[in-house]
Amino acid sequence: MNNTKVEFDKRIEEINIYFQLLTTIDKGSCHIHCKAIDGGENVEPIDIELIKILKANGFLLLYNLIEATIRKSIEAIFSAIHLENLTFQQLSDKLKKLWINQKALPLKEGIDAVTYDKIRSLLENVANSIIDNQIMQLKTECVRISGNIDARSIREIAAKIGFEQSKDGSLLDTIKKKRNHLAHGEFTFGEIGKEFSVNDMIKYKDSACAHLTDVLKNIEDYIASKKFIK
Repeated sequence: MNNTKVEFDKRIEEINIYFQLLTTIDKGSCHIHCKAIDGGENVEPIDIELIKILKANGFLLLYNLIEATIRKSIEAIFSAIHLENLTFQQLSDKLKKLWINQKALPLKEGIDAVTYDKIRSLLENVANSIIDNQIMQLKTECVRISGNIDARSIREIAAKIGFEQSKDGSLLDTIKKKRNHLAHGEFTFGEIGKEFSVNDMIKYKDSACAHLTDVLKNIEDYIASKKFIK
């Protein structure tokens, strides 16, 4: 979990640098001063369209922070569980369900790919793992993370795994939607950026950071208390 927090802090630091730039160029007319190789200077104004693009790009940075933090946190939980060398019977009821779901993932490949032999082999594997008291290993694939992480989906993940759910975080939904609009090419960066002021973007940043900080605290408590054990 320490590595997850270190990476989270590093991403926050990068985002703060970026948003400090946004704050600076929002104060008035700004120019980029460049010194050429021959010693001459080149001065270019920062166009208002560029500012729109930079604001929109803030949503990509914030969403990247959200998804990366949740993914790394889940990995930290499952790593802590694996280090305890737990069998199926020792897992909490919630994690038993997750492990079974993980084992059943091959059945989602499509009806043509699901054969009698595959089902029989899967059931045999599950039964043997439980009967032989094999050490359980959970993978992030058993928790769906697919480019649609917001506060609601984080609470759903918390409910599945068993750590305390963080409240509010409503602004994360807008971050997710704007990121998807950009990622899928539904709107240009300029079209997204013109909708928001720099102060608006700072509110989204602060909300995302505060929400994720609370999520990390809850996960840290979950791991420290070993709530994954029955």
